[in-house]
Amino acid sequence: MAKMFEKFMNWLGYMEEEYEDEFAAAEEVEAPPRQRRHLVGLPNPNASMRVVVVEPSNFDEVQQVADHLKERRPVIVNLEAAPVELARRIVDFLSGTVYALDGGLERIGEAIFLMVPSNVSVEANGFTGVREPLPWERE
Repeated sequence: MAKMFEKFMNWLGYMEEEYEDEFAAAEEVEAPPRQRRHLVGLPNPNASMRVVVVEPSNFDEVQQVADHLKERRPVIVNLEAAPVELARRIVDFLSGTVYALDGGLERIGEAIFLMVPSNVSVEANGFTGVREPLPWERE
C-alpha cells in the first residue's frame, strides 16, 4: 500500500522517484530456475505422412482411431457397414476427440469421414456450404 501511495505522490509531483534503489533491488533478486516445458517435435519434411483407413465394427475399436489422431496421423473412418446407432456413437466420440486435439473433421462420403489432427489442413474445392443429412438424421 505504501508503494502505491509513493507512486501516486510521484505522479502528482510531490516526491521524487528513487530509481537507483529499484534497480539495485532488481539485481538482488535471483532468477528462477529454468523449467523444462513440454516440447513438440516438428514434422520432418522428408518423411512420408501415413493416412490410416478404418472400418470399425464395434465401439471398442474407436479408441484405436483416437490413438492414431493423438499420434498426429489423419484417419479415414468408413461407417457404411455400421449400424445407425453405432455409427452415431462413433461420430460423436471421434468429433469430441478431434475437437480436443484442435483437429478437423470432414465428411467425404455418405458415411465416410476424414479426421485430421492439428498439423494437417484440408482444402475442399467443391464445398457449397449445404450439408446433406447424415444417414441417421433422415429418420
